[in-house]
Amino acid sequence: MADLETLSPELKERLAQLGQVEIVVAVPGVTTGDALRVTIGRVRAALNGVGASPKTVLVHPDGAMVEPGSADGQPALLPFPITPVDRFPGAGESLSEAYRTVFLASNRLGARACVMVGSDPTTLSPEALQRLVQPIVEQEFDLVTPCYLRRRFDALLNSSVLAPLSRALYGKRLRFPVGADFGFSARLVERQLQPVADRGAMPVWFASDAACGGFKIGQAQLGVPVPVQRDPPDVSAAVAQLLGPLFQDVERNAACWQKIRASQPVPTFGPAAAGTDEAAAVEVSRLIEAFRLGYRNLQDIWGVVLPPATLVELKRLTQLSPDAFRLSDDIWARIVYDFALAFRLRVMSRDHVLGAMTPLYRAWVASYATEVRTASPPAVEQRLERLGAAFEAQKPYFVSRWRWPDRFNP
Repeated sequence: MADLETLSPELKERLAQLGQVEIVVAVPGVTTGDALRVTIGRVRAALNGVGASPKTVLVHPDGAMVEPGSADGQPALLPFPITPVDRFPGAGESLSEAYRTVFLASNRLGARACVMVGSDPTTLSPEALQRLVQPIVEQEFDLVTPCYLRRRFDALLNSSVLAPLSRALYGKRLRFPVGADFGFSARLVERQLQPVADRGAMPVWFASDAACGGFKIGQAQLGVPVPVQRDPPDVSAAVAQLLGPLFQDVERNAACWQKIRASQPVPTFGPAAAGTDEAAAVEVSRLIEAFRLGYRNLQDIWGVVLPPATLVELKRLTQLSPDAFRLSDDIWARIVYDFALAFRLRVMSRDHVLGAMTPLYRAWVASYATEVRTASPPAVEQRLERLGAAFEAQKPYFVSRWRWPDRFNP
C-alpha cells in the first residue's frame, strides 16, 4: 500500500473511519454547498446503473460543506484541500500533487475505481459521469480519457501536439490524452503511486503510462466543451508548462514508443454529440507577424534544433501573405519531434528550447486557422485526423534522429 505520510493526520483519520469503498469520485472544483448538493445527486444517479449500489466516497475541497443525507446510496463525503485541475497551476501549485493526493486516498480506501472530475460536475449529465466509471467497474478498463465537444479553436495545444504526438508514439487514438476528467482502475492508481523522478506540475503521462504498461484504455463522450482554463498563462508559459512535462515523458518512455509501429482506435463510450462551432476568430496576421519576429530573432537557436531543410521551409513561410500562409503537416510534425530531441539532449537551457518553440506554434495556429476558417465541424475533425496521420508517417524520422542524433535527416 502507498505511503500515507504525505497526508494530513485529519485526512488519515477520516480515511480510517470510512473503511473500504468501491468508488472514489473527486470533484476539486466544487467549492460551494449548493454545487456539492447538485453533484451528490448526479453522482448518485450515475452510479445507480453501475453494479449494486457501490459504496462511494465523494472527495471535495474543504470549502464545500453540506450535511450528508441518509438515503441509501448516498456517497460519503471526504473534504480536504485539493488544487482544481481545470486550470494551469499557479506559483507553488502542482496538479500532479493534486492527483497524487486523490490517488493516495483511493488506494488507502481500496477503491476499484477512482474518478477525477475536473469539469464542472453540475454541467455533466449522470450518463457522462457513468461513462467514466462503468467501463472500469464492469469491463475491466484501466483508464478512461475524456472526449469533449471540440470547437475549432479550442485546446489547440492538444490538437496540434498532445493528441497527434500521443497517437504516433503510443499507438492509441485518443482525442484528449490530457484533460481534466479521467477514470482510473485500482491497478493504474497503484502504478501512478510508484516512485518516479519529478515529472513537473502538469500531469500529461496518464495515457502514456497506461499504453506502455499494457493497461486497457478507452475514452468517454462527455457532452461538454473543453473546460475553460481559469487565469490562463500567456502562450509561451502554456507551451512551457505543457510541453516540458510532455517531452520529459517522451524521454522516459523511449524504450516503449520505439517499438510501436502503428496506431489503433480505442473503444469510445457514449454517442458522439453533434459538432459545435463558434463565431470567435483568430487574428492570423498577428500570429504571422509573431512568427516572423521569431524567425528574425531566433536563428541561432533554430539553427541548432532544426535541420537545414526545415529552416529553408521556415524562410519560405516568412515571405507568404496571410491568405497563402500554410505550414505543412509533415514539417510541423518534424518540428515537434526535433524540439523533443533538443529538449532531451539539452542543446541549451530547456527553458530556451521551449521558448523558441512558441513562434513556431503560433505559425501552426495561423496556418490551421486560415485553413479551417469556414470549415464545418466534420471537416475540422477530418483536418485533425490528417495531422495525426502525418505524425505517424514522420515517426521513423523521429526514431532515426533519436537513435543517431548527430545525423541530420533533411
